[in-house]
Amino acid sequence: MPNSFFRHLLAVLSIGMTIPFQESFSQTNPCLFDAYLIQNKQTVQLSESAIQKQLKHNSLFRISNHGIIYQIPVVVHVIHNGGNENISDAQIQSQIDVLNEDYRKAIGTNGFGNGVDTEIEFCLAKLTPDGKCTNGIVRIKSTLTNHNSYERQLLSQLSSWNPTRYLNIYVVKSIAGNVGGYASFPGGPTDQDGIVIIHNAFGRTGTAQNPNNLGRTCTHESGHWFGLYHTFNSGCGIDTCLDGDLVCDTPPVANPNFNCPAINSCSNDFPDFPDQVENYMDYTSDLCKNIFTSGQRDRMQATLNVLRQDIWQATNIINTGCDSAYISPPCNVVADFIANGTQICLNNIVTFTNKSLNDPISFQWNFPGGNPSTSIDQNPTISYDTIGNFDVSLIVYGSLGSDTLSIPNYVNVFLPVAGSSLPFDETFEQSVFPANGITIDNPDHGVTWERDTVAIMYQGYASAKINNLINTNYGQSDALILPDIDLTTFIGVPFMSFRWAYAKSDPNYSDELIILISTDCHLNFTRVFYRSGNLLATGPNQTNPYVPDSNTVWKLAQINLSQFQPFENVSIRIVNVTDGGNNLYIDSIHIGSVLQTGNEEYLMEEISIYPNPFNSELTFEFPSTIHENIELSLYDLLGRKLDQFTIIGSHGIERVVWSPKVNSDKKFLILELKTSSRIIRKTILHE
Repeated sequence: MPNSFFRHLLAVLSIGMTIPFQESFSQTNPCLFDAYLIQNKQTVQLSESAIQKQLKHNSLFRISNHGIIYQIPVVVHVIHNGGNENISDAQIQSQIDVLNEDYRKAIGTNGFGNGVDTEIEFCLAKLTPDGKCTNGIVRIKSTLTNHNSYERQLLSQLSSWNPTRYLNIYVVKSIAGNVGGYASFPGGPTDQDGIVIIHNAFGRTGTAQNPNNLGRTCTHESGHWFGLYHTFNSGCGIDTCLDGDLVCDTPPVANPNFNCPAINSCSNDFPDFPDQVENYMDYTSDLCKNIFTSGQRDRMQATLNVLRQDIWQATNIINTGCDSAYISPPCNVVADFIANGTQICLNNIVTFTNKSLNDPISFQWNFPGGNPSTSIDQNPTISYDTIGNFDVSLIVYGSLGSDTLSIPNYVNVFLPVAGSSLPFDETFEQSVFPANGITIDNPDHGVTWERDTVAIMYQGYASAKINNLINTNYGQSDALILPDIDLTTFIGVPFMSFRWAYAKSDPNYSDELIILISTDCHLNFTRVFYRSGNLLATGPNQTNPYVPDSNTVWKLAQINLSQFQPFENVSIRIVNVTDGGNNLYIDSIHIGSVLQTGNEEYLMEEISIYPNPFNSELTFEFPSTIHENIELSLYDLLGRKLDQFTIIGSHGIERVVWSPKVNSDKKFLILELKTSSRIIRKTILHE
C-alpha cells in the first residue's frame, strides 16, 4: 500500500473522545445551551411562562426586590482521574471570586464595567446537607471526568447535593464535542440541575491560568442557570423585547460574536446600538466581557423568586453555612463512598468509589465476604465468591482525625440462573408489550419504548417505537432489556441482528441508538453498536412525527457476539438516548446464526464516508459490526486504480483517512468494496 496516499488510523472509539479546550469561548461549541433549548422545548416554555408572569407582576405592582442580596450556596464536585483536572482549592476559590466580582460589579475588578450590580452572590458551602463541616468541595476519582452530556445523570448519581439548596457545579477534564461548559435551565429535571465545566476554563489560576481566561465561562453558564438566554438567541428578531433573549435593554445580535469585535449586526432596535460584545451572555472573549444589563438582572431575580426560591432563603443560608455570622471551624474528614453495584452475581467484581470530604490522607476499607477483605486503596475493586448479604465500612484519616461510615448489608450476592438458549426472536407481533421476557428501563418514568402498529414495519404488523419528538428530557436513556441468554451452548458464531428506522427533526441534532452487553449481571457494560446522525437516519429530516411508510429503507444491524460466547448470562440492552430528534423504531430482533441477506446495500449502509463531496481528504469509517474481510479500492473514471487496502472483519472500529495528490483534477472517484461473495461500487464527488 503506497503510504503517500493513505494514513491508516486504527482506533477503538470510546465515549468521551474530545478536543482539548484552548481558549474560553473560542471553539465551535463553547456552550450547549442552544441545544438544550431545542431538546427541552416543553420544560423551557413552562419555565419561561413562570418567569414572564413574575416580571409582569413586578412591573404592574411596581414591586422591586432591589437591595436584597441573593446568596447562592455552591458545592463544587471535582471529577478527576488523577490528572491536572484535579484542580486546587485555590483555583476553585478564584472562580467563586470571579462570580462575585462579575455579578456584584465589584469596583476595581474586571467585572466593573458598564452594567449593573445583579445583587447575587456566591458562597462555597460550609455545611453539608446533613450539617457536617465542609469546604464546599467534593473530590472524586472517576473515568466520568471524560464527560458526555448524555451522561449527565451519571454525574448526579456519583455525587449530588440537594439542588434546591445548593448550586451543584461539576468540574471535569473534558466535555465531548469540544464544549467548554453547559448548564441546566430553571425548572428542568432535578437530577440534571447544575453546571458542568471543563477544568481549564474554571477560575483564573492553576490549569485555567492563561491570558485569555478570566473565569467568565462560569459567569456565562450560571447566567443560563438563572434563566438568561444568549444575547444572539433567535437572531435579530422584530421586537427587541419579545424576540431574541427576551430582554429589552440588550441590543439584538444576529449571530454569536467571538473575540472582541466592533460590530452592529442588527438594525431593528431604536435607537440603533451596536452589538453588546461586553455582555456575559455572548460568546466573546473573557477580555471584553463585563456587563449584565438591568433587564437581565430583573429576569434573574424573577427566576429566583418563582423557580429557585428555596436556595436563597435565610434558613437555607444558615443551614448551608453561608450566613456571614457563621464561623467555620477546621473541618475533620467525613467518610463517604458509593459502589457501581450492590445487587451482584456470584464472583462479580465491584468497584467502590471513595467520595469522602475534606481531603482524607489515607483509607481503611473492610469487606467481610469480599476478596480481598480489606484494602487501603482509594477506589478498591472487590470480588465476592460467597452468596449472602455483606457489610461494607470505610475509615478515612485526615490531619484532624478520622471518620467511619459503615453500611450493613450493603452488598447482596446471589447465584444467577443461566440464560435462555438460542435462537431468540422478537417481532413485536404480540398485543402484550413488552413480551417474550423483554423488560423496559425507564428511569425518569416519562416517554419510553412502546408498541406501534401505525408505521409500515419491516415485516409483520408491529414494531417497538420511542417518541423522541416529545421526549424533552435531554440525555435520558431508555432501554429495551432482552432476557439473559446463554451463549456457551451455541454451535458456531453467534450474531445479534435487528432492523431500525429513524428520521431527524433537525439537521443539527440526533438521538442515539446504542447496544450494550453485560456478562456480569448488569454491573458493567460493553458498547458493541452505536449509531447517531446520518448513520442512524433512514428517512428525510422532518419536524412532524416520523412514520415509516412503503418507501422506508429499514437498516440492518448485525453484531458479532463471539467475544461473549464463554458466558451463560449475557444481558443485552437496546438503548435510545434522546436528543430532541424524532421517532425511532426497532423490529425483527434475532440472536443466533448470522442472517444470510440478499441486500447488498447493507454493507455500504454500515460504512460512514464523509465528507461527500470532499476536497482535501476523505474519511472511511468501518464499524465493528462488519464481520467480513473487505478490500477497498479507489479508481478514477478511466478505471485507473488510485489505491487499495484491506479491512479485517470483526476487528473493531477502523477509520481510514485518504488524501488525493496535490492539484488533483479528479472530479469523481469510484469506491469499490469487495468481499468474498460480492462487489459494491459507489461514486464519490471531488470538489
